[in-house]
Amino acid sequence: MQSLTDIAPYVALGAATVDVVLIIVAVVLGLRVRRLRRAQQAVLGVHGERDIVAHAEHLAEQVRNLRVAVEALERRIEMHKSELDHAFTSRAVLHYDAFRDIGGEQSASIALLDRHRSGVVVSSIHSRDYARLYVKELREGVPDRALSPEEERVVAAAIEPRPKTPADPQPPSIDPSD
Repeated sequence: MQSLTDIAPYVALGAATVDVVLIIVAVVLGLRVRRLRRAQQAVLGVHGERDIVAHAEHLAEQVRNLRVAVEALERRIEMHKSELDHAFTSRAVLHYDAFRDIGGEQSASIALLDRHRSGVVVSSIHSRDYARLYVKELREGVPDRALSPEEERVVAAAIEPRPKTPADPQPPSIDPSD
């Protein structure tokens, strides 16, 4: 039995060495866990009560919800675009003397057209005794009734592209002497 007593100090020394190594490993792992938790707090915030996987799932759900919302908005934008295709985007006004005996350019024509050149031409003809109002419809540039020369000029002016300038917010007018 003497051989066991001779080995005991060596076994104790080996066990102590293993203990020290395990303590060092535990400290290193503890530091790594602490560093990982700090990193999670940077992602989750101080009050994050879920782990990083749950947080990633939550973010993925939010991204899915965002995609659904963006698709719904895209559908609405397309719907509004089709509605705006028929909004009056081109206009022009022409003042003129319809009769030789009346001056002051009291008569006027206005063209209101959409991007497909559909819309209306409204003319107000003034004389000394009366005023008349005429409304003519255009569909893709073709009038439902014959247009007067002034109405043709106001339609051409409405169709003609003009650069937008901040100094001229009024609809374009046509010089009747043209």
